[in-house]
Amino acid sequence: MNKNQIVGRAIALAAAIFYGFNTTLSRLAYDTGTTPVSLTIYRFLMSAVLMIAIVLILRKSWKIAVAPMTFALCILGNFATSIGHLGAVKYIPVSLAAIIFYTFPLLVVAYKRLANREPVARNELLAFILAFIGIGVALGVDFHEFDPLGIGLAFLGAVGASVFILSYERFPQQTDAYVGTMWIMIATIAFSLLVLQFGFELVPPKESSGWVYLVLISAASSTAFVLSLQAIGRIGGAIFALLLNFEPVIILLLAWIVLGEELTLERTAGITLIVFALFLSHWRIPRLNTASS
Repeated sequence: MNKNQIVGRAIALAAAIFYGFNTTLSRLAYDTGTTPVSLTIYRFLMSAVLMIAIVLILRKSWKIAVAPMTFALCILGNFATSIGHLGAVKYIPVSLAAIIFYTFPLLVVAYKRLANREPVARNELLAFILAFIGIGVALGVDFHEFDPLGIGLAFLGAVGASVFILSYERFPQQTDAYVGTMWIMIATIAFSLLVLQFGFELVPPKESSGWVYLVLISAASSTAFVLSLQAIGRIGGAIFALLLNFEPVIILLLAWIVLGEELTLERTAGITLIVFALFLSHWRIPRLNTASS
């Protein structure tokens, strides 16, 4: 593993931490009266304004060279991830929604393995499986509230995350993460506004603290997004998706520290298994099917 890969993995873990903050803050924002669709649109809008300001301050070129279809898939994936992941929790338990959503690393690996015929390292494959099991143990799955719409939204989020990661891998390597994030946010806003034409409404927070949460969510989301683009460019989509399994660990720790939720033995065991899986991904074991005839 070279220095670039080590740095890329560190950046990916940092992105997972900020995504974890984003999820915890979203839960607090819902308590102030906003809705998943509203939070998604407000977040994209604030994130776009923030990224435009950063690009202007850093005096970066606004040009971005990427194939239109690749960019469109990236936008659709980003939107589907947000609507699916945030919308599912309105219909099914958070734990069940998270378990379904975090199938996206496996979807990324399955696509790369089957479509691109890329070899999968044995340790990486085992790490994916152990991390997925660890998430299930840590979050605990409640199947009592089974709603087809919630299940569908959670899976939509997983597919969206997979499409986004695989699409961004096709961006030119020289794409600036700040400029890329800015254009992705701007384009996603335009697409999000179409949702309002289907009966959805913008529901602002009923308390002033809700706006504070929205600003913090936008800042955390933008930071995580920039870090994600930088990490994908260094280590590729599969390893990045695996390392994002660290996000549930952050969510559970923040729920314990900020929201006062109990950190049970079951959750601790799940967190331990996730962390072990991430360390396992660094170990070198002979690859599966590296030679083809």
